[in-house]
Amino acid sequence: MSSSEMSPSSSELSASMPPSPLIIVAPPRSGAGLLAGLLEAAEGVGAGPLSRGHLVDDLPGMSLADRDYASHRLTAQDATQFYEADGDIIEWSPRLGLRLGFLAASIPEAKFVVMWRRPMPTISSMMRAWRTGRFATVTDLPDWWGEPWSFGLTPGWRDLIGKPPAEVCARQWAAYAGAILDDLDGIDPARVLTTSYERLLDDPEAEVERISAFAGLPTPQIPDELPLSSGTITPPDDRKWTHDASEITAAFTQIEEVLQRFRTHRDEFAPEPEMPEPEPQVRPEQQRTTMASSGTPFSSQHTTTFPELLDKGNASVVVTTYKSGHVIFLRRDQEGKLNTEFASYNRPMGVAQAGSRLSIGTGTSILNLSNTPALAAALEPANVNDAVYTTRSVVNTGDIAMHEMAFAGEQLWFVNTRFSCLCTADVNYSFVPRWRPQWISALAAEDRCHLNGLALRDGRPRYVTALSQTDTPNGWRELKGTAGVIVDLPTNTIVTQGLAMPHSPRWHDGKLWVLESGKGSLATVDIETGEVTTVAVVPGFTRGLAFIGPYALIGLSQVRESVFSDLPVTKTADERNCGVWVVDTRSGDIAGFVKFSGVVQEIFDVQVIPGLRWPTILREPSELTASSFVLPDEALAQVAKPAQQ
Repeated sequence: MSSSEMSPSSSELSASMPPSPLIIVAPPRSGAGLLAGLLEAAEGVGAGPLSRGHLVDDLPGMSLADRDYASHRLTAQDATQFYEADGDIIEWSPRLGLRLGFLAASIPEAKFVVMWRRPMPTISSMMRAWRTGRFATVTDLPDWWGEPWSFGLTPGWRDLIGKPPAEVCARQWAAYAGAILDDLDGIDPARVLTTSYERLLDDPEAEVERISAFAGLPTPQIPDELPLSSGTITPPDDRKWTHDASEITAAFTQIEEVLQRFRTHRDEFAPEPEMPEPEPQVRPEQQRTTMASSGTPFSSQHTTTFPELLDKGNASVVVTTYKSGHVIFLRRDQEGKLNTEFASYNRPMGVAQAGSRLSIGTGTSILNLSNTPALAAALEPANVNDAVYTTRSVVNTGDIAMHEMAFAGEQLWFVNTRFSCLCTADVNYSFVPRWRPQWISALAAEDRCHLNGLALRDGRPRYVTALSQTDTPNGWRELKGTAGVIVDLPTNTIVTQGLAMPHSPRWHDGKLWVLESGKGSLATVDIETGEVTTVAVVPGFTRGLAFIGPYALIGLSQVRESVFSDLPVTKTADERNCGVWVVDTRSGDIAGFVKFSGVVQEIFDVQVIPGLRWPTILREPSELTASSFVLPDEALAQVAKPAQQ
């Protein structure tokens, strides 16, 4: 008798085995949907509840909101009984690839197919899927901007804010692949079968029969042409990814460890021979970030009074945008209109300016720039810029969620939100803790109270704002709209409390000012009694405050209801704008504004640069910066004079 005669058919196996789901796990765009559709074509086989809805996410404590939007990742430690098999079931959805260990522990009768596809075309396909918006899963993700998040929310997603599409998708693929590889180590190999997209396309009938036999399912009839995810029945063009190859290859440096793990086991996962790698084709739009890839350009509108104020105040304004990754200079041109100039940085947040110095706090560092006005003559048009800022030093702080910054004399002070303390900068250290609230028991990277704002008085740090007096990890979140405080540094006492998300304290014109972001308001605080007096309410989430005489310049952001649904600003404001609003503090009237639309949706900081009308930043090293040298005044006498021609 031949071996084929001795082996039971998959139909016979199905009849003799108790119902158990077959769960397909894979990184996105790896062919799992195609495989599931083929298997479900067999008689009596159907899609299960994990495929049809958000069964796991609806369990108590399992939603993204319950888990502080950490990710969709679940492990065996999260296991719970929630599933009952009913007949021959195929389960598949993109986020299951982040939950293999959880599913194996929660559904002990389940079997699994792990499906892989070559990383380069997978990531390219993910990029195209993101751009369509049809695969969006978390449309209200806090802090995220650009295209809505697609596929499963992966751990470390906050590090991807503002990153190019190739890096976002490459690191998302790596998070999936790493999670699957990690979880496989804890699962009985008899419960798992591996396959690949390439193997399935090479011989669909043989591969589907092999998988059906493993799962004890009836073998389906394979159509002559496969129903591919593009909606066509033509073979896929596996060379489409070459258009993205340059970008993806650059992004591979970010995921080399996972790639190496994948390659080490390539023969087990995808034993098909390597395909030749065509010459990458570079397209102009490959350099765009996720911000720009949405196709929505930046635009702005302004009242005539805004540039008039800059003219009368003999000043310009610098604005940081955080999410869109830009520092913006607001300047009045010779025609009396507002001019905007952008410089791109990684999550620019707090900014400080004093004399010739400009410091910008970014996602992981402080950039210290200096004005070199002599370079203005070398820029086109010549002698228009009255300040040319170039980078002189960088202090690598790590991701401390840096907030507001200020110069006190020669020393740069900044709010270290993640460690709940006030710090100074030092090139030898990530940060130097100088003060923390009396309720914070120890330094910990836990954002315990969301310390955020800093005000100088008489040239010294004097007041700070926090969203609560909590000493637990992210303890402020549940109290964010009702428990804000202003603290007096020298005495470490509370000036006032019960504020709705206070930000940007400032000492100006003999008064303490503060923004109650949760109300969209500007207010004064009586430092003796703690009484808060609202001066103006503006149409947006307020953060970032500066003054030109009696006029307050206030940063506004389009705060989303999904993030701050319980705040007054989301309940009462008819509209929520992004831009800089001007308020006459003598009357509380709105005296002007500049409104941003398109990619800029959030303002972080606003600072006035007095005495400078047209500053600019030389963002990248160039021939000009390479051949320019800045020396102390006392050294200039030693410099040789140019030879006479």
